[in-house]
Amino acid sequence: AVYVRRSDKVRSREMSQSYTLKQYFDLFDADARRVNISIIYINSEDEQVFNEFAQINKEKQGYYKLLNITVQRNVVFASLVHMNIEQRGKIILEFLSDLFIEANADLHVGTLTSNWCRLVDEMRLVLGKTIPFYTPENRFLMDMRRRK
Repeated sequence: AVYVRRSDKVRSREMSQSYTLKQYFDLFDADARRVNISIIYINSEDEQVFNEFAQINKEKQGYYKLLNITVQRNVVFASLVHMNIEQRGKIILEFLSDLFIEANADLHVGTLTSNWCRLVDEMRLVLGKTIPFYTPENRFLMDMRRRK
């Protein structure tokens, strides 16, 4: 499972930059192939990520198959709190589906500056997943100082 966060986290400088899907794939591709993982689940609020996947997969001779569920994209906290209760309920069910898939995946890739990725990582640990967390960030939680 790959979680790609862009939008509000980059604009608010909580993340120093956004990462291309290729940067994420470069982290795990060799390990995934070594253990025959070929089904990929991508979670992102940015729909462009799926176009990036198509291009990357062409370069990889179609090795990966995309597990896809139909959900509303471009949902971030600010937009969620402005939805009516029915819309929020639907989105929360979609989030829970994402959480279930990501927590049970054979490997997980994301950014530790993301609250979502930290939640998934903790769930994976509780479930006994011992495969390392793949992240393109060169920082750890202890490095989460406020930036001016």
